[in-house]
Amino acid sequence: MRFRLTALPEMHPCLLWNDILAAATVVLEQGAASRSYTVLLQIHEIPGYGSGEVRLEIVPAGVSRGDVAKVRRTYESHRLVELAAIAVACLALFCAGGHQIRDVSLRGTSADYLIDDQRHLLEVAGRSRKNDFPAAWNERWRRLAEGSTGFYISVTEFETPASRLGFGA
Repeated sequence: MRFRLTALPEMHPCLLWNDILAAATVVLEQGAASRSYTVLLQIHEIPGYGSGEVRLEIVPAGVSRGDVAKVRRTYESHRLVELAAIAVACLALFCAGGHQIRDVSLRGTSADYLIDDQRHLLEVAGRSRKNDFPAAWNERWRRLAEGSTGFYISVTEFETPASRLGFGA
């Protein structure tokens, strides 16, 4: 499936997108040999979708070059990766059933956002290296499974690149 980063504000209108889109462009352009970036997305038991594997082709064209230059000067590398992971998580949520971020989660919930009207928790993690991927996934799954009923986890690593979106009840 092919998506333009600039379509994200329509998919998830409750977020402020300038820095997220610009950071995603920085990270994606570092790993892209062409004008698009392909992420292999594993989807695990998402309500309204199920499970499967999808190739997301992400096109960063159209993002303000001025915003891209500003985030390069403003954020450290690890923060750029985290912001880019939010963009990939939002594309994955939309792709896997049209789910939408509605709000930021409450402090102490071990999650970042609330999804759909059910307000399920979402934890997003970004990694620059492949070897961090399994540990990041397992840690977040364990933490949210301990005290949450209905949660999403999205982990993206940008070296391979790969992403996993899952739902736990």
